[in-house]
Amino acid sequence: MLAGCIGGDDEGGNGNGDDNGNGNGNGNGNGNGNGNGNGDMATEVSFTHISSFEPEAADLQSRLSDGEEGITLSPSATPAESASTREYLLNQFVAQSSEFDASMMDVVWPAEFVENEWIAPVEDTSGVTDNMLDTPVEANSIDGELYGIPMFTDANAFYYRSDKLEEYGFEPPETYMEVVEQAQTILDEDDEMENGYIWQGGTNEGLTIMWLNWLWGFGGSVQQGDELVVNSQEGVDALQHAVDLIHEYEITPDNIPASGTDGNRQTFQNGNTLFMRQWPYAVSIYEDDTPVTGKFDVTTMPKAEGNEDANNSCLGGWSILINNFSENKEAANTLANYVGSMEVQEMLALEYSRLPVREELYSEEYYEQQGSLEIFAEALQQTSARPATPQYGEFSEIVYTNCNQALVQEKTPQEALDDAQEDIDANIN
Repeated sequence: MLAGCIGGDDEGGNGNGDDNGNGNGNGNGNGNGNGNGNGDMATEVSFTHISSFEPEAADLQSRLSDGEEGITLSPSATPAESASTREYLLNQFVAQSSEFDASMMDVVWPAEFVENEWIAPVEDTSGVTDNMLDTPVEANSIDGELYGIPMFTDANAFYYRSDKLEEYGFEPPETYMEVVEQAQTILDEDDEMENGYIWQGGTNEGLTIMWLNWLWGFGGSVQQGDELVVNSQEGVDALQHAVDLIHEYEITPDNIPASGTDGNRQTFQNGNTLFMRQWPYAVSIYEDDTPVTGKFDVTTMPKAEGNEDANNSCLGGWSILINNFSENKEAANTLANYVGSMEVQEMLALEYSRLPVREELYSEEYYEQQGSLEIFAEALQQTSARPATPQYGEFSEIVYTNCNQALVQEKTPQEALDDAQEDIDANIN
C-alpha cells in the first residue's frame, strides 16, 4: 500500500510520517499508518521474477527509481526453470510468507493459486487490459475476476542457422523429417556444427512442452472429454520421435535429457548448433554481438508429415500476481498496472523481444522496428494451450518425469506413458 495512506478512519487524507515509517493521517480521516519513511515517499515493492527476466527487471527498477509512479522496485530472481520457480512460490505460500509482494506467474498457474487462496485479485485501475489480447487476459481470470495483469505472451518457435541453410541449399524445414535430413547432412559435412537440434529435455516444464509440441504436431490432443489422456497413439509417437532424435537419428546430443531453456539458449549462442526450439526472448540476446549475430533466423515450429494445419506451438506467457500474504497489496497492484502500460510493453517488445500483450503493438510500425515480432505473431496463430486444470503442476511433473526416463532409455515410450497415465488416472482424472 502507498506510504502514508494506511490506517485512519473511513476516509484517509494525506499522511505525514517520520523516518521509522509511522505516519499520522490528516485531511478527511485520522489514524496511524505504517509507511516506508516520509509520507510522500514511494513504497518499495518486492518483486520475484524468473532469472531470464533479470535484464528486464533491472530496466523496470531503473524506470521506477524516481518514485513518480508511487513505487520503487526491489527485484529478486528465482531459479531459472519454470518448475523451480513454482516450487519456490509454493513454499512461500504454504508458509504464508510476506517476503515478496508481487511475482511473475506462468500462464498455467492461476487456477491452482486461486483455488488455494494464495494470490489476491488484481484491480485494473488504469484500464490496461482493455487493449490487450483476449487469451492472456482470460488465462488470468477466474470466475470473472482478474488475478494477474499479463506481462507478455509467448509462443514456441524454431531457431535456425540461416547462414548454414543457405550454404547447403536448404529452405527452413517444415516437417519433422526435414529437420532430421537437413541436420544429418550438415553435421556430416560441416566441422563447425556439433549439434543438429537442441530442445528442452530435462526433468522440468520444458520437456512437457516439447512433448506437447510433438503430440499436437502428430495431430493428437491430451484433453479427451473430461479426462487427460497421454498414452494415445499420437502421444507415444511423439515421445518415440524425441527418443529417436537422440538415439537413432543422432542429431540431438546425449546431454539433452539434462537440459533446460536458458542453457540451450547459451549453447545455440556458442555458434555450433544448427536448430533449436526456443521462446522469443533469445532474439534480442543474439542480436547483441554474439557468435550467431547476423547468422540466425526464426520460423514457426515444424510438424509431422500430413499435419500442415496443426497448431503445435505451445502457448506460454507470464503475468504479475499479488501475494495474498503481502502487506503492500496496493503498491503491488500499482506495479501490475504499470507493467501493462504502453511504455513498458514497448520496452519489453522492442528491447527484449518479449511478445507484447497489447494489440496495437502487432502492426507494421513495430514490425519494422523489431523484425522477429512479425514471425512470432504468426507463431501465435499456431498455438495450443496446455490443459487448464488446478492440478496442472502435478500433471506436468508426471509427464516430464516419465518422458525423461524414456529419453535416457530406462523405459520404452509406451511404458513411460502407460505409467504416466496410471498416475494421472489415480491422482487427477
